[in-house]
Amino acid sequence: MKLAIADPPYLGRSEMFYGPAGVADMNDTPTARINPMRKADRHPDAKVWDDPAAHRGLVTRLATEYDGWAIALCPDNLYDYLQWVPRRTRITVWHDRNVMPTGAHPRRRWEPVLVLVPDGRRRIIDLPGPHVGDVLTVPHGNGHRRFTGSKPPEWTRWVLNMLGYDQDADTVDDLFPGSGAVQRVLDQPGLPLWA
Repeated sequence: MKLAIADPPYLGRSEMFYGPAGVADMNDTPTARINPMRKADRHPDAKVWDDPAAHRGLVTRLATEYDGWAIALCPDNLYDYLQWVPRRTRITVWHDRNVMPTGAHPRRRWEPVLVLVPDGRRRIIDLPGPHVGDVLTVPHGNGHRRFTGSKPPEWTRWVLNMLGYDQDADTVDDLFPGSGAVQRVLDQPGLPLWA
């Protein structure tokens, strides 16, 4: 099966986090010591993703080109995305024990991940091994590899498990490869998903 993982710049935050100027000189803020911006995080066309039409187009592409997929988004965007995704799309939660950088009050500790499990992989009653839940609790914790918006390896393994990923039969496209975090997990030989 053909699967996709999409972690696009979040709607309404793209220019701020990924635009050429980005947040007013991040190197002068306390956040910069925690999550310094890298040049690779910057994209001249980032503002395209601040338009809801770009995200709606992404959903259309996923629905027409892939058997199953997952989209990471921020809680504010959930209302928009639920209008565009198929009704059988699962709403799952990535809970970060650490507070995610944001100016919001109350401070946000979770992100929704929309998952469309491929047909034929939705019944898990007879599958061997551990079953995957719809909530993952793991901090960002990517250390020196961290790019803005990157996800930890546990996140990728969780998403692959929800999609019923079969290393011998499936292909996975990382539509926003930025940090390379998804590919690093996919490159692991024998990929023990729950290890």
